Amino acid sequence: MVGAGILLELLRDDTSLTRAQIVARSGLSRVTVTQRLNALVEAGYVVVQPSTARTGGRPAEVLALNPHRGRLLAADVGSSHARLGLADLTGKVVDHLDLDLNVDDGPDPVLSTLDEAFSQLLAQSNVEPATVLGVGVGMPGPVEYSTGRLVSPPTMNGWDGVDVRAHFARSFGAPVQVDKDANIIALGVQRVLDPPVEDVLVVKVGMGIGCGIISRGAILRGAHGAAGDLGHIPRPGGELCRCGQHGCAEATAGGWAIAARLRDSGHADVHSSADIVALASRRDAQALALLRAAGQRLGEVIAEAIGVVNPALVVVAGDLARAEEPLMAGVRERVYQRSHPLATRDLQIITSPLGAEAGLRGAAYLASDVALEPSRIDAALTSFA
Repeated sequence: MVGAGILLELLRDDTSLTRAQIVARSGLSRVTVTQRLNALVEAGYVVVQPSTARTGGRPAEVLALNPHRGRLLAADVGSSHARLGLADLTGKVVDHLDLDLNVDDGPDPVLSTLDEAFSQLLAQSNVEPATVLGVGVGMPGPVEYSTGRLVSPPTMNGWDGVDVRAHFARSFGAPVQVDKDANIIALGVQRVLDPPVEDVLVVKVGMGIGCGIISRGAILRGAHGAAGDLGHIPRPGGELCRCGQHGCAEATAGGWAIAARLRDSGHADVHSSADIVALASRRDAQALALLRAAGQRLGEVIAEAIGVVNPALVVVAGDLARAEEPLMAGVRERVYQRSHPLATRDLQIITSPLGAEAGLRGAAYLASDVALEPSRIDAALTSFA
């Protein structure tokens, strides 16, 4: 039923609305709204509830998205670990699991491992695979958003051209959306901000560096999904990066680079971002100095991005963000030194309010968006009728 999906979109934006409110916000006639809402209720996408508002008369009915109409699968995949979740249709994660993996093992073993983990999640929650209405996946490399394919990832051996979207569509028979990990972190953070902020720059700092940009409330992906690649902008004369270029921010501020320097100086057991953070928490002088330098280098590229997109908020996320100071001190130092005063007049620079949950939360929202896309709901109601 054409147009019903738009009404469901209104209910996703608000917890609940009366029929009169939906008529007013949609601009459609009461008869049309009633017809389309009845179809959504009959198909199970919308539930009718008594209003809790005290008006002195008969309580008006309110309508809301039915979060239990189906389930969503979400995955935040990193270079050495992944967090997978089962979510309701609002994007609320109701169960999750973590697993270690190595993306350099190649797409076949990694994607098979993710399939098995998703199946485990469904089984332990007694959820039938047929009720999965959408899948959202974040990957640690450049993703062509329109196709769900990895494109020349600098650190994912064997993944170039791999169609991640098609793989999970075959596995679960549901619509799938795939994006780079920094974008899903940005999505997760932006949707929980209170009060809402429409222009947000989110920088993920872990073993690598990524960036997601929210502009006017939506992810800014650019023409092909490559927007925000702050980690690999080369600078002449700089350190050699693992991507093969010189002077990338990742060659100074990426966890892999910091860990390598710490190992060279005698900290043989430092291999991950968590190891670096643990060393810094013990006030190791070299770890603290390297994190301060990493923050300063990050601040330089963040200042350049601020000059282009002028965000109201900068969020530093990822495993290394748990080091807080001195990383954040270095970031703030360089940003305020190098940015125009107008761009930083009301700018806030914070760590992620969701911590390690941001990526999984964003992947769940990505799944919700693709599952409840208005044209998809219209097509589902047509077949339901």
